[in-house]
Amino acid sequence: MRILLLAPLLISLLLPAHAVAKGDDGARIEKARTLMELAGAAGLADQTLVSVTRQAEELLAHENPGREAEVTALVRDHFLPRARAALPELSRGITGLYAAHFTAAELDQMIGFYKSPVGRKLVAMSPTIIQQSMALGQAWAEGVSDKAWDSFARAARERGLSLPKRL
Repeated sequence: MRILLLAPLLISLLLPAHAVAKGDDGARIEKARTLMELAGAAGLADQTLVSVTRQAEELLAHENPGREAEVTALVRDHFLPRARAALPELSRGITGLYAAHFTAAELDQMIGFYKSPVGRKLVAMSPTIIQQSMALGQAWAEGVSDKAWDSFARAARERGLSLPKRL
């Protein structure tokens, strides 16, 4: 759930960068927009949103045993559509970041890459790689957490620190 609470912060951090890029020439913004389209950024953003939403849904369902179907419907009907509707705002912010940090020539080079066969393959494989990376990362985090938590909790208690019931 905390991940979802960070989304407004992320968006607020991106929007000032977009404002800086707006003062730049429109050609760089357009090149950055083209780059985002070729890179499949919208699809990857949606995939990430669905994954994060699924994790939040699982936490909410855990807190409401026996009401899992209601939680799923609530997320599907209320949260996900609104979050998806806000994705273009995030996309504009990220486009602004690219326009602010790369020259027109550099953007052209990246566009060229994404138009190449290997660039198109990268775009085609990215959803699969991201999905597998997220599963790998989650398994890794759980393993690290299991190994590190006992030692961490013991050290925190020795220092008189209170631990949350759930991180």
